[in-house]
Amino acid sequence: QQAAQARTEEKEHGRLELRELWALPVTPEEVGFYGAAQVARIHRHFLELSTGKESDETLYCITSLHPMSDPEQNAARLLEIARGHWTIENSNHYVRDRTYDEDRCQVRDPNSARILSTLRSMARFMAKKGVHNPNSQHKKTTPALNRFCQAHLTVALRWLIT
Repeated sequence: QQAAQARTEEKEHGRLELRELWALPVTPEEVGFYGAAQVARIHRHFLELSTGKESDETLYCITSLHPMSDPEQNAARLLEIARGHWTIENSNHYVRDRTYDEDRCQVRDPNSARILSTLRSMARFMAKKGVHNPNSQHKKTTPALNRFCQAHLTVALRWLIT
């Protein structure tokens, strides 16, 4: 079994980040984890460009994704997936928690929780589509849509039932 390795470098928000990933094919029996196909180690090195401060972080993960035949392509794909995880977290879950305080939601009934989640998802979708006709990109946000719905309740209710 051959270990896969990949590197990426990204400059963002005054910060340089170097990511390296090493992946190794495994069997579930080898690691004691049902469905395991690979283990990976991601090392991230950060450099704050304005201060010169450096820091490091190492993450370990197990995935059920079967390795590609080319180890370098496999490692590059895993690195892309790991980076993409934060895109989802930052663009969806963070916004939902900040706007609706989802993490502290007290609803425990599974059906009610599903309905609330669906309504929140629908509100995010409607805000991105600009159904409330915002006059600027700044107002094409979920909080702006919520303010619009509070001010125009009959319009918001009509959206829900049509």
